[in-house]
Amino acid sequence: MEPSSSAISASRFREVLGQYPTGVAVITACGADGAPVGMVVGSFGSASLNPPLISFMPDKKSSSWQKLQQIDRFCVNVLGAHQLDVCRDLASKRPDKFADIGWSRSELGNPVIAGAIAQIECVKETEYEAGDHLIVLGRVLDLDLGAAATPLLFYRGGYGTFTAQSMISGEVEILDKLRLLDRIRSSLERLASEFDTEVTAVARVKDEIILVGSFGRSRTVDFPTRVGQRLPFMPPVGGVFAAWGTPDEQSEWLSHCGGEFRLDRQSCVQMIKNIRSRGCAAGFGHEVSLKWERAAFLTSIGDAAVTEKELRKLLADAAVSYNPEQLKSGQNYEFHFAQAPVFDESGKIVLGITIWGPEGEVSSDKVEVITSRLIQTAADTTQAIGGKACS
Repeated sequence: MEPSSSAISASRFREVLGQYPTGVAVITACGADGAPVGMVVGSFGSASLNPPLISFMPDKKSSSWQKLQQIDRFCVNVLGAHQLDVCRDLASKRPDKFADIGWSRSELGNPVIAGAIAQIECVKETEYEAGDHLIVLGRVLDLDLGAAATPLLFYRGGYGTFTAQSMISGEVEILDKLRLLDRIRSSLERLASEFDTEVTAVARVKDEIILVGSFGRSRTVDFPTRVGQRLPFMPPVGGVFAAWGTPDEQSEWLSHCGGEFRLDRQSCVQMIKNIRSRGCAAGFGHEVSLKWERAAFLTSIGDAAVTEKELRKLLADAAVSYNPEQLKSGQNYEFHFAQAPVFDESGKIVLGITIWGPEGEVSSDKVEVITSRLIQTAADTTQAIGGKACS
């Protein structure tokens, strides 16, 4: 005989289901008087791709839902981890919930909350009975990305966010690189843990450098993830692929010198020599690097605010502080990253492993310690995949 569902207490139900984290979203609409109405939900999700449908499950007794239920069009605002105060205000019983919340009216007439990480505007398709809740389906009319941040999560009765300890791109064109990455994951996670930082892996695909995996936690970036970034194979990006590449690959990399971005060819040739001599590429200067990283993130998510030309200009501007011939003993540096090569069985570079530096400045000795461990890890991973280091 099956146990009766009536024997399950509400507290036990919440405790067990609370082990599954949910995102936090706010359903907003404008009432008949033009004033915004909002309701916090933890049950928002995608329901269908064709046609594009979303769903959420409001409590039938919610006074906010009773107002929203009368309105056909609404907006789903996905909250970021920085918006806990917004969540608390809108979950309160205050009559003026939006008094301290920034918002604007969309072209479709819905309230869009400032700082939300995504907005999905819908028209109500239908609703179904589901015990003490309803299941509401909305047909998507428009949608857009918002702030670059991690989402606010509800977990075990409290709010928080997540740290992406290990993220890997899933693009078909780099599946062979991802298989290699799976085999060396533990080494990269150990390196990230040793220095309490982020370690990433990049691959060259045609004329692009693609960031395919991330391990550990970044201390410098202010956007959700570097994974998926695509950068042109041009100085100073992809220096390890040029330094250990064929003459044709080096020529391709150097072909971007001169022109409108005024990259000095002789300086770039010297970069190749410096990278080979040191055993890794290195970038210095946090802000100059973060400018192109932010731009790369925006282009990777399809944000038209940054053009390919603007991204290339930011990369070219960073070249002057990358791959110096040597560091001065006893001097401090804004060490942003170092990248070392991983080779396959034929001695061809297949991945670049990057360790990201700490905030602020570190001594030249510390830079040496970090880069030495990176180079050793790259050598170990080359051996682990049956590769042969290129002299």
